[in-house]
Amino acid sequence: APTCELAAGAHQDAIARVGCPGDFAAQATTKDDSVFARTETILVIIDREDGDALHFIDSTKYALHYQYASEHLNLAGKTAVGTLADFNILNYRRPNRRFILGKLVRYVDQQLLTYELAAGDTADAAMIVAGFERVRGAIYDGDELRYRAVSAEQERLLPELRARIPTIATDEVFRGQVYQPLNPGTAYGVLRFRKTAALDGVPLAPTDLVVLDRVPNDVAMVAGIITAEFQTPLAHVAVLAQTRGTPNMGLRDAWDDPRLRGFADQLVKLEVGPQDFTISAGDPVEAQAYWDSLRPTAPQLPQHDSVTLPLFDVTRTTVANVITIGAKAANLGEMYTVGVGTGHALPLPDRPLAIPFAHYARHLASAGVLPLIDAVIADYQAGALGQGELEQRLFAIRWEIYTAPIDPALVAQVTTLGRARWADTTKLRFRSSTNVEDLAEFTGAGLYTSAGVRLGDGDAALGNAIKTVWSSVWNPQAFVEREFYRVDQREVRMGVLVHPAQEDELANGVALTLNQFSDLRPAFYINSQLGDVSVTNPTGDATPEQILYYTWYEEPEYEVITRSSLMPWAQDWPVANAILTDAELDELAGYLTDISTRIRVRYPGSAADVEWKLMPDRSILIKQARPFRQRTAPM
Repeated sequence: APTCELAAGAHQDAIARVGCPGDFAAQATTKDDSVFARTETILVIIDREDGDALHFIDSTKYALHYQYASEHLNLAGKTAVGTLADFNILNYRRPNRRFILGKLVRYVDQQLLTYELAAGDTADAAMIVAGFERVRGAIYDGDELRYRAVSAEQERLLPELRARIPTIATDEVFRGQVYQPLNPGTAYGVLRFRKTAALDGVPLAPTDLVVLDRVPNDVAMVAGIITAEFQTPLAHVAVLAQTRGTPNMGLRDAWDDPRLRGFADQLVKLEVGPQDFTISAGDPVEAQAYWDSLRPTAPQLPQHDSVTLPLFDVTRTTVANVITIGAKAANLGEMYTVGVGTGHALPLPDRPLAIPFAHYARHLASAGVLPLIDAVIADYQAGALGQGELEQRLFAIRWEIYTAPIDPALVAQVTTLGRARWADTTKLRFRSSTNVEDLAEFTGAGLYTSAGVRLGDGDAALGNAIKTVWSSVWNPQAFVEREFYRVDQREVRMGVLVHPAQEDELANGVALTLNQFSDLRPAFYINSQLGDVSVTNPTGDATPEQILYYTWYEEPEYEVITRSSLMPWAQDWPVANAILTDAELDELAGYLTDISTRIRVRYPGSAADVEWKLMPDRSILIKQARPFRQRTAPM
């Protein structure tokens, strides 16, 4: 029978065995630094120079093994703990290490107990088995213990380990998760249940808190988001929530969850925590104060040069051109200067073009829509427009922009410069690039529309592609979100970024140059998927690969959160279960390092948000890089 080491309510910096559930609870932490929610973790040290003495550490008090070791384990006649760098190199990387550093993790949703090492730990199979068996024999529920490999190097040892100790795959842990906090915080809103497929036909307000059956690609400005299908932290809706400061969570079977259904169409208070959530009836006064707190106190005035007409060669632009060609084009142009002259230039799209703001401004004037724009802004701010009427009037503006004749001289410029770069059969992407992106209080991500066309499709098709992008300035979601953030809509300008589409990629991916799970362990967070299957809008049937590529180890190491669920269908792939080989992952990390350095210089305090592709020859192409500013949701 379990025999506790600690008296009820007692605490010790470490204990030699976990004899009962009370011991586990006393030593475990639920702090927010795990890639999975609803976890309870105990850091464990095995001292190989002290008869394999065990130390189950008070992991609320000590966040790192080193903190405990430096305070308690500088023992006479033993290898010194040393500095943090010395400690890490010896005890994670060397076979003659003094300590085996592991952790016990209880996954509450999965009713699972695991023994794990750090991703950068290079322990061989014998050391892993020895550590596992030593820990298993010192815990009251050791029969339940499983070993989880967290890195590719550790995964390679699994065939040998499975014959000796019980193991569990990371993907199985991920599938068993029930609750997923994407952006913790507190939100007030009217709880609305909406089918993702019907979002376009059922308007949502900034004061709504929405429960969705699936993960959408985009969602209007709302007070909070709950999806019944798990997201990845780099899914488009998750990134939108982070940049907006919107509390966001995944909850399996949320659509039918009685805790939520009982509040349908009522004002609620939602608290998204790192380990769990709560929902309760909302107070109207508190709700109004919350909504007001999300809005800037002063209007935001987008800057623009609406005079310059010549098209830009993006490879010769920098962020200094943002007021002429927009943030997307200018940020991409900045990337062409990274590594120039050093032999480490980034692999980027072939000689993109940018259509400056002046052409958009001229087109709106000739289309006669400026009075319509002034009127809809005035009526909306006066509270005279319902959502349905707003959408009708914005559609009328978009229609006038799209059907008005485009300046043939502009189309001729695009054709001439395009044919000097690309074949007529090359499919081109015409992408939005506005002056209402990457503002201090407004990112503008995901609000506008792109278009695809080939030069050989003719002048009419090219003109329509440009006008499609221009007219998307007045998409309902874009209009409402700009108003919420007090953007002066009369000063909005749209540029157009033009570059070849990549239609034949082997894989695509997104990366953030920060570790969203823990500030203590710097890393790049890399998501990828086979072919052109979306990473930014994954479904439960197409889970992307998720990797934390740590940048704080002596040598590059990465932790595998999930592998792509599509890998069984990959043919002639160099690695059986991974999108990228180790060499390709290291190459991508090198590009991310250079991009992150430049973004931090141009946008202090920002990480980099990078889209990339793996091309048919297995070369990497950087499609886009932009600053990522995470807004913390109110708690």
